[in-house]
Amino acid sequence: MSNKYIKIIQQILKQQDRYDLSVKLENCYYEDYIVDGCNGGIGEIKLFIHPNNFLFFKNELSKDDNDLLITLFDSLPHNYYEINSLVFAIDTNIIIEKITDTIYIFVDEAGDMDFSKNGTKHYMFSFLVKKRPFKLHEYISNYRYTLLENNLSKFSNFKVDIEAFHASYDNKYVRDELFNIIETFEKEAVKVYSYILEKPKVEPLKRKDKDSFYIENLKYSIQRLLDKFDIDTHFIIITDRLPLKQNKKKQIKALKEGINNYISNKKLDIRYDIFHHCSASSVNLQIIDYISWAIFRKYERNDIKYYDKIKKYILDEELMTKERKINHYEI
Repeated sequence: MSNKYIKIIQQILKQQDRYDLSVKLENCYYEDYIVDGCNGGIGEIKLFIHPNNFLFFKNELSKDDNDLLITLFDSLPHNYYEINSLVFAIDTNIIIEKITDTIYIFVDEAGDMDFSKNGTKHYMFSFLVKKRPFKLHEYISNYRYTLLENNLSKFSNFKVDIEAFHASYDNKYVRDELFNIIETFEKEAVKVYSYILEKPKVEPLKRKDKDSFYIENLKYSIQRLLDKFDIDTHFIIITDRLPLKQNKKKQIKALKEGINNYISNKKLDIRYDIFHHCSASSVNLQIIDYISWAIFRKYERNDIKYYDKIKKYILDEELMTKERKINHYEI
């Protein structure tokens, strides 16, 4: 029953737009006991917290939020006159994810290669930089399963079949929920860099050969990323799996050239590897897809509704063509 009641509290917090607090209660459980030793007396809740969030509840939880949780727990069924306090403990049943110094870089691209008024106005690469342990992944995965289970409800009016979250394909309800979850990441744990081109300002010779355009800009963007983060330890790059083999070869070539130039110039003794994974296998690929989509809409449509939710994670968004004055075609 403890888990069921936690879900009720999470739902109430979401309705109050407190996703930041709700997600930190995921998979928590609690015990309650009488403090004054008398039946029907004063009760205290002992809340068992995921190790990733324990110090937040122990040291950073504000008095107002603590009082809010006490009010919610006191409103649940219990056998005491009153629940008036919370204590926090570490859930030692959790399997702890390994902590390493390896940096993970997840890549997404937005825009098309149509350099005419029929194409997108911008082309961009976005990079998500994180270290393990990856937080909130289980919460995001559980949300996807919740959506699948909703199909079993006799009140469901339409079928939702989501293998992986994808911002441009997901409906507005799902998209808003995912952005609400992504918005609750700790600012220090998620860093994003975007490399953006205004396509009409790209010189015709630079875009005549689309393969060369792609390789040169991806190569340069990865160098910019590594330099801005001053990366000096081993790292792994993961991109979405590409449908065509020749595209995979182009991408690997561009990434390796940019990385090797960076390592050589910095005289570093570090190793890296590059993988192409299906986005359904990686919550991080789905996260950078969402973040990239929000940044792209800011530039493409002047829409900052979703951008405002993720801008705190952006280390830099470089509009590389900003200072160029000539448009080579109309949009």
